[in-house]
Amino acid sequence: MIYEYNGTGCLLEDGLYYFYASWSSKCNTLKERLQRLSSSMPDLRIYRVNTTHYQTLKKNLSIQRIPTYLWVNDAHIVSKMEGNVDFYSLKKWIEKMRE
Repeated sequence: MIYEYNGTGCLLEDGLYYFYASWSSKCNTLKERLQRLSSSMPDLRIYRVNTTHYQTLKKNLSIQRIPTYLWVNDAHIVSKMEGNVDFYSLKKWIEKMRE
């Protein structure tokens, strides 16, 4: 399931956090990749965070590149992946994080 981050709480829920910019054409094309990922892993929670609206969060988490993926478990950032990652690499990374 894909959720849009609304500013409440800060990475409290387990899952994949996808930091993107609404003005970025690259990020907009990756939206389909997230939907495909959500379909192939229905129990996965994906949180989209629009860095255009949440600059302070972006800064506090040292997000340097867009897009950036964070894996969160027990309210801790476990792993980080940056850039345009292909579907299979992203899925493999998530599967590894869930072990």
